[in-house]
Amino acid sequence: MKIKHTFLVVALLLALASAATWYTLQERSAHPQIVWTAGLSPDRVEQVEAFHGWLRANGYVDKDGELLFTVRLETTDNQSALIQAVSGMAGDLIDHVPVKRFAPMGVLEEITGFARENGLDPAAGYGEAAGDLLMYGGKQYAYFCNLATRGLLLNLDLFEKYGVEPPPEEWTPADFERIGREFVRKANAGRPRQEVFFSGAMPQAILPLARSLGADVFNETLTAATLTDPAFVRALETYYGWVYRHHLIPTAAEATSTESEGTSVNSEATPQLAAGRYGMILTGRYVNMDLRRFRNGRFRLAFVQLPEWEYKNLVTTSRNTAIYKGSKHKEQARLFLKFLAAKEYNDLIIRSSDGLPPNPEWAEGNPEFRTPPGREFEGDLHDNELKWTLSIGIPESQSPYYPLGDNKLSYAFAKVESKLASPEEALKQAEEAINYSIRSTVEGTASLQEEYRAACERQRQIDRRKAAGEKIPAGWIRNPFYRKFYRDRGMLADH
Repeated sequence: MKIKHTFLVVALLLALASAATWYTLQERSAHPQIVWTAGLSPDRVEQVEAFHGWLRANGYVDKDGELLFTVRLETTDNQSALIQAVSGMAGDLIDHVPVKRFAPMGVLEEITGFARENGLDPAAGYGEAAGDLLMYGGKQYAYFCNLATRGLLLNLDLFEKYGVEPPPEEWTPADFERIGREFVRKANAGRPRQEVFFSGAMPQAILPLARSLGADVFNETLTAATLTDPAFVRALETYYGWVYRHHLIPTAAEATSTESEGTSVNSEATPQLAAGRYGMILTGRYVNMDLRRFRNGRFRLAFVQLPEWEYKNLVTTSRNTAIYKGSKHKEQARLFLKFLAAKEYNDLIIRSSDGLPPNPEWAEGNPEFRTPPGREFEGDLHDNELKWTLSIGIPESQSPYYPLGDNKLSYAFAKVESKLASPEEALKQAEEAINYSIRSTVEGTASLQEEYRAACERQRQIDRRKAAGEKIPAGWIRNPFYRKFYRDRGMLADH
């Protein structure tokens, strides 16, 4: 016990000494230091250094040539960042911020006017659909650090090896099954058991499959889950068939890596693609952060969409940074957001292949992005992901009344996979769980109750218009999927 107590005392003294040193340095400096809670990594360190260079190049220095302020990295996770923000202790800039979760708590600085004036608004970049990731209640609260729109990355050398024609950019579930059966038959010929699969696991495909039939997790006003829609039943049954009837995709037990090459942005999937065990995996251009360091990562790639039925769509995600509402250095923090849209930062993302750059202006028509020199084998990966984000990419819908980020589709698939429920039963249970959470959240949060009642009334009006075949005012739709789907189908009224 004495050793334990001694250790704790020493640790406390070191912490106090560290804090005292930091505050002393701050007092000695004439210029402030703002905090970016972004986690410590070589990429983030490089980005901070680039920001300091951008400040200097743009004249943000004093008469002695010293920077007017600097940025310091601080590591935290989303939950800790939210707790710090609510308690008044957050950093000036919050990275990895889920806007729909943080903005309702009143901890983010609104930047709508600033963003519009400086070309950081959705209209100046990837458009309304992707821009929904930055918005809450019609106002902007963050800007992109990078984006991703995932599709299926093919190992073309493997298709050539087995004499199978690779799929086209757009294809259907029927195409997936036809080409997949041929692939696994030829790839596993002469083997005592199946060792090669058409695709790595991708239960995330269930959502875009259902969306291709016009359904989404939540209704138009985000007031209730709608997972019992027949489109989700068909999507879940289809994906289950790919795994268990046709065995085109490994089961959870089979999806284990046989040769580890260290950590991977896609868990076991990227090493299995490189090793020739998977013909394709669900990923984005960020996969190159793995492949470019793998010993066997140099093979010909192609990037195609997920197989879908009618309405072509893919899920767009992003990593965002926002300004903390309680920051004492908001003007300096706004400069950092401007840097995220500048060429210097976007070039870093383009070179590292860490997702899509936040400002598409620096990628479109840029050969350094479309076909990186010496990496021609990466094929259409870069160009296609950018094209899809600008055309068919739509974020997942997130309800302000549902505090969790889980859409329960993986939960439903696991129920079916374990033979604990049919697809209809599993989706009904998932829908009930989400709707119960919504009711509990609204009942326990006074600030949401009036808004929720108004949204429910608006949903009844939407349902009546749909039943009557009438157009729906665009301003009534809060769900980003339905906003785009209805607009593309000519179902929205301008007012």
